Amino acid sequence: MGPFRRHPVLMTGLGATLLVGIAASRFADRQIVINTSPSVAPGLYIKSSALPAVGCIVDFRIPELARQYVQARTGHCGADWYILKPVAAGPGDRVDTTGAALFINGREIAPMPPERDGAGRTLPVWRGTRVLGPDEFFVFSDRIPNSFDSRCYGPIRRAQVAAVRRQLVTW
Repeated sequence: MGPFRRHPVLMTGLGATLLVGIAASRFADRQIVINTSPSVAPGLYIKSSALPAVGCIVDFRIPELARQYVQARTGHCGADWYILKPVAAGPGDRVDTTGAALFINGREIAPMPPERDGAGRTLPVWRGTRVLGPDEFFVFSDRIPNSFDSRCYGPIRRAQVAAVRRQLVTW
């Protein structure tokens, strides 16, 4: 009988330490992120080497235009926080948020968010109609009606995208 077979507690402890170390290194450099927001399926998302495009999920720092609202809601400016959203429109797509609904390439996608959140705070709303530039993306989630997405803070630029993400495990 080998020395490790006689010490299952030691082996279990070493194995657990190794797993925690690997997980910590993956979370520390944001290779894997945890999403708890209902606007994208809650779960673990892994960094992908793909470029941002319509249909993919991206994470990005909270846009400057949204920080005042985030500060009022959470007490933190959110400058070092990230948002995880699907890309609904990209370069060359026409977005229109001037009316009661979001339109992409002339197709009605969803109503615009309410003027106020559940606590009565004024939500930021981006009003505009234009063709997205070569480095712009419009993020939108249809999982919940009041998703905090580009309808609130406008298009995001490619330079703002921290990573394209793919689902690893969702719950």
